[in-house]
Amino acid sequence: MLLDGQGLAAIVEIETIDRKRATGQIIARCQASGEPAIAIDLYLALIRPERFEWALQKAVELGARRIVPVVFARSLPGDRADAHRLARWQRIATEAAEQSGRGRLPVVTAPVSFAAALVSSSDADLALLLDEQATVHLREVVGGHIPRQIAIFSGPEGGIEPAERSAALAHDIRAVSLGPRILRAETAPLTALAMLQYAFPI
Repeated sequence: MLLDGQGLAAIVEIETIDRKRATGQIIARCQASGEPAIAIDLYLALIRPERFEWALQKAVELGARRIVPVVFARSLPGDRADAHRLARWQRIATEAAEQSGRGRLPVVTAPVSFAAALVSSSDADLALLLDEQATVHLREVVGGHIPRQIAIFSGPEGGIEPAERSAALAHDIRAVSLGPRILRAETAPLTALAMLQYAFPI
């Protein structure tokens, strides 16, 4: 199966293959079945590189359309994400998309400030801030109509600053809890994505 990164898949019979190229015959074309119906943008805090990359890989497998690295007050500096690292992140996303049969290639953007991320998420029908201090559980805000686009903000190790919480609320982003346990920075966004998969047909 070959994916074109734009939503289509092709079943190809390989006829010849060597180290540099392969040739084959297209047997059938179809819509790729691995693409979620809801567009999910994950605004992921810059955390330790190996943990960030693990969360990035799994987020793509769980259906994230776009991953935006975000510089929170307590996250690692954004200037550590040079061109080499950005290329590596996109390669990780591409490989995860191929492995999970995604029809469209997820995008990993350059890091942005928390303030810029708030503005960027304004188009979402449902915007969520994963917050261990929130009193409302995620399941309480996913009822009703099915959103077209969801934005998830997931903070760094040590949590978010009160000023960031206030700024998010001012941008109509809902602070939600994932339960009574405190999750690692790389675990929380994946838990939220899994919960949303259960709540919506994505």
